[in-house]
Parts: sequence; C-alpha cells; structure tokens
Amino acid sequence: MTVESALLKQILTTGDFETWNRLKQHYLPEGEYQKLWKVVDKHVHKFHALPSFEDLKYEIRSRKLQEQIYAIEAVDTEVPAFELLEYLKDQFTQTEILDRMETYLDDTISIADAKENIDHLQEIVVQVQDRVDTAQDSEEMDTIDLFDSEEDLAKYLPLGLNQDYDISYQFSPKDLVVVGAQRGHGKTFTCANVAVEAQKSGRSVLYFTIEMDSRPILQRMCSMATGVPLNRLIKRNLYEKEWSKIGEWWADRFEGGDEILSKYQVYDQFDEFHYDLSRNTKLKNEAQLDVFYDPGLTLAKVISVVRQKKVEYPDLGLVVVDYLNQVRRHNVPSRTGQYDWMEQIEISKGLKTLAQDQQVLVLSAYQTNPKGEARFSRGILDAVDAAFTLEHWGKEENCIKFKCDKMRNGEMKSFVSEIDWETLKIGPHSAMDPDQKAEIQENMKVGETYDDL
Repeated sequence: MTVESALLKQILTTGDFETWNRLKQHYLPEGEYQKLWKVVDKHVHKFHALPSFEDLKYEIRSRKLQEQIYAIEAVDTEVPAFELLEYLKDQFTQTEILDRMETYLDDTISIADAKENIDHLQEIVVQVQDRVDTAQDSEEMDTIDLFDSEEDLAKYLPLGLNQDYDISYQFSPKDLVVVGAQRGHGKTFTCANVAVEAQKSGRSVLYFTIEMDSRPILQRMCSMATGVPLNRLIKRNLYEKEWSKIGEWWADRFEGGDEILSKYQVYDQFDEFHYDLSRNTKLKNEAQLDVFYDPGLTLAKVISVVRQKKVEYPDLGLVVVDYLNQVRRHNVPSRTGQYDWMEQIEISKGLKTLAQDQQVLVLSAYQTNPKGEARFSRGILDAVDAAFTLEHWGKEENCIKFKCDKMRNGEMKSFVSEIDWETLKIGPHSAMDPDQKAEIQENMKVGETYDDL
C-alpha cells in the first residue's frame, strides 16, 4: 500500500471534497497516478461531484488505469485523508528540494562563491514551498465580500493583555499571532494569559503544550483567573475564600457544576468534589479550556485535534501552540536535527493554513536569541499576521513590555502592561516603559542641577 493509493481511496470513499481540492497533480508520481488524477478532475468539472469507483471503471478504458483503480479500491486504511495529504506534501517537498539542490550543486558549485550558493539554495526552498502551499484555488472577484459580516466580526478576539491596546487591536479568526522570547522569559505564561481571557469572553480554547505538562499549565491558568497566588495554590496552602474561588472556577466547566459545588465544603473536600464532578457530570460544549500535553507533538496531530474539537466546540476561538520551535512536521525526526530551520518555516506556514481552514485565531510562542531575533530562522515570521517580542525587567518593575515586530494589518504598536508576579496575571492596565521612566528621571536630575546653578 502506498500513501498515494491510501489517499485516493479515502477521498473517493468519503467524498472528501476539501482534501481533493488541496491535492495537486504534481504531488503524485508521474505515470498512472497523475493520469488518474486527470480523470477524476475531469469528472469533477463535468458533474460537480467526486466520482465513485464504479464511475471510474466505466469512464476509464486504459487497462493499466483499470488495474490501478481496482488496486486502490482494495486498499484498507483508517488514516484520515488530510493526514495522508500532509505526509504526501512533505514527501513531495523533500524530494523536490533535494533534486533541485543536487542539480544546482552538480552544475555550478565549483564556480559560485559561498554566499551565492547559500542564497540560491534558500531560493530553491522558497520556490518549492510556494508550489506546495497553493492549497486553495483562487476566488472569483464577484464572490469576494468587501467587509466581514457581523457574525465574522463577532469572532474577532483581543489578546486581553492590555485594555488600552485591545481597544485598537483585535485579531481575526484567520490570524496567526506569535510571541517571542528567550528561554524562561515568559512565553508560556503569556500564552496562558491570552487563553484565560479568551475563555472569559465566552470562547473555547485548545492549548497544546510540549515542555510543560497539563497540570502546571492549568494551575497557572487557575491562578490568573481567580487571583489566587500561584505558589500557595501549588502547595494547597490556601484560605477558605481562595478555595471557594478555585471551586467556582473548576465547577464552571461542567454541566450542573454549580449544583454539585453547593454540596461540598471545598476547602477540605476538594478531592471529593472533583471526583463527583468527573464521574457524574460532563464538560460543557462551550467556553471550554482544554490542555493537551504531548512532548512529541506534530503538526498533523495539532490539525487532527483542532478539527475534532471544532465539531465538539462550535465556539472554538483560540488555539495555542506552546511552542513553535518544538513542533515536528511528522513523527519521523528531521534529518538535520530538532532545530531544522526549513521544517520550522513549514510549521509556521502550516499553523497559518490551520487558522484559515478552521476559522480560529492561532497563537504560538517562539524562541529568540539574545538580540530578540527569531532563533534558527527568521523565516518563521513570514507567514504570521502579528509578532511580538517580550521584554520584561524583573519583579521590581512589576511590568512587561510587548514589542511589536510585525503587524500585517495595522500600525506596529508596542505596549507595556502591569503584571502581578504572584499570579503571573498580565494587565489589564498599562504601565510606563521602564526605559522611558529612567530617561525622565535622568532628565529631572539634570534639570535640578541646572536650577541649582
């Protein structure tokens, strides 16, 4: 069984138009597969429907193609079509890049300098990626609306990190937003803050975590949502009122959670309360906050889970991926190691495509170097709609700065927000930029000196 056969079997059996429209002829091997693609494409254009296997047997006269049809029909697979397509695209990309690079190196490597070689090899990668990423046919001009509908506008989300910034900037459910920082400089708790605020606004959230498992992520979110200090929450060293806040927050996720909550003194019966909730109720299908921990997370897994949850949670508004540099294209490790710049560009583009296909805002963190630039490859920012870099000055300043590095549809505006270090809650109020504050204080000192003179 080949990937090509399994993919065509799934598409034709399930009538998966979406995946068929994304399957380009050049993804398939030359020969019988491409000939079969042309037959299916001709049928689609004529009848506006995918053919059945019986249709193809009737329409095809070539003996080889007939044999190919029977072989595909006999394939037994349970892998979803979209996963098979992603694998096929990756296979095509790798082969195409390697073939083009080999040709270039054989022909010109001896007469080109190092920089020229690097530039051309990078150009090859971009050209192939452009060929792969033409996922959807172009829209006809008479079908394009100038403005978003009221329903679409209602799906826009603010980051929820600064109330002044949120007045001016909200993000479309087709956007990819990234937040960059060095290791240990606040990427995760920033993503958690955005997730908590999105849920408060009535949207369901999916949070994918790779380095930190589900419990500490939920503990951070609980602290941010309830105002209970994180350190004491982790140790269960809490006041009775704080236990009540946590109980209310937890119960709100379940159908009939408030009723069950009323039966318990949560401060000394939280475990019994939690057991009762998990055994006798079910999660609501709205305003949910789901955390998925997977240290081997792949792009295909993200896409698969989002598609499933979008059916379960129709109000799904935000998908968080923590973080981009750690996501793999497939389960097979990269040939060049974990930090393959080419693979990371593909991940970034894949997350953007996911946002567009599923109509959700995608937020991802990425790692920066000491200069504040994207580590390993700045190309990961090409596909994003907005990019911010975190700059914070420690607990003594009680604030954190979000420097805007890219804004596709607006002004590149940075902002500084207050932060509560006990709960890691960012905002909602603005704060003065510490660098500007220091400059003002220095100017005041100079002014005092002149006055004294």
